[in-house]
Amino acid sequence: MPRLPRVYIENSVYYITCNGLQNQVIFKDTRDYEMYFGLLRKYKDQYGAKLYAYTLLHNHLHLLMEVDNKSSISTMMHDLTSSYTKYFNGRYDRKGHLFRERFKAAVVEKDPQILLNLTAYIHLNSDRLNIAIQGQTYEYSSYGLYLEYSQASDRGLDIKNEIEKIINGLIGENYLEFIQRMQGDEEFKKHYKKLQRKGIIGSKDFMNHVQQEIDLQRQEPNNPRVEENKSGIKNKFISAGTALLLVAITAGGAYLYFDYNAQQKKTAETKGSAAVTEQRLIDLNNTEWQIEMFNIDGSVARSDIISFVQGKFTSGYFSQFKFPNINYSTVMEGNKIIWETIQTSAEGTASWRGEVVKDQMLGMVSLQLNGKQTENLSFKSLKFMRK
Repeated sequence: MPRLPRVYIENSVYYITCNGLQNQVIFKDTRDYEMYFGLLRKYKDQYGAKLYAYTLLHNHLHLLMEVDNKSSISTMMHDLTSSYTKYFNGRYDRKGHLFRERFKAAVVEKDPQILLNLTAYIHLNSDRLNIAIQGQTYEYSSYGLYLEYSQASDRGLDIKNEIEKIINGLIGENYLEFIQRMQGDEEFKKHYKKLQRKGIIGSKDFMNHVQQEIDLQRQEPNNPRVEENKSGIKNKFISAGTALLLVAITAGGAYLYFDYNAQQKKTAETKGSAAVTEQRLIDLNNTEWQIEMFNIDGSVARSDIISFVQGKFTSGYFSQFKFPNINYSTVMEGNKIIWETIQTSAEGTASWRGEVVKDQMLGMVSLQLNGKQTENLSFKSLKFMRK
């Protein structure tokens, strides 16, 4: 698919593909697949997206999704692939990119028959690659949900309504019969491969409309609905340099806010060691932080000591859940360091994100232990030291 600008087109959805770098494996076992599903669920809820169909294969994946005009498909997919890459690199002790490039997306007309045909194209991928004798037996695809929907097997993605809208387009046959008919239709496969390469899937009128919308929005200066593909241009859906740290927590829909300016003012009023308060933190390596964690209602949950040593992150408190020392990633934004990591063990997952300015750290952690409700906590630093 060509790299069209990411524009919001009314009455359309996105057919998305992501490929492993040099076709390398991106899902090695069940835990990897389940981690991706968990992150997909998180960002789907966070961005208010709709998911119509999916297939995850060992070295690439397919998604059929819809976002509204308040969200950005690029921002959502960036967060999703970035978070999964951090998890994968940490688990397998690797560095660098995991995916071949940023995701590819085709704009799809929201026509019942077009969407129905596209779900067949997505679901037949596992069949064409001989992963299963029949596609419905492949557990990392939505195919089985189209045949018989079960909340116990939808991994919390909650796509029953989306599936029903597509299945309602069937006339005189059920979904299995439809797939079997499409399975032997070579012209159907060639047709969708060709349309996929064009980056637009739909009627001729729809294709013309999309192109006109792209041309029109490109001509409008500072149009927030256009996401250009040029390096160095920030996504207009993200406000840069804001003083307010907003952390969107997963499925529960809770949001934690930290007014960093207020925190800085409070810190300035607190007299401490001159050597500490005047020190400008350049990087996190070989630092240790005493932090205090808070529940959503603001009450203190617990204290912890987190460390960044020789490129590895560790949490003293979370080590009881057998979370290993793990790689972490950092990005500099002006005088601010942003770091992220995901710890996994047989007992669950902990997703960390923090922001550091000078000697102060604020952030959030989402703890998901097997069989327990997700615990979403914010945290702030009390002090730090060089090791």
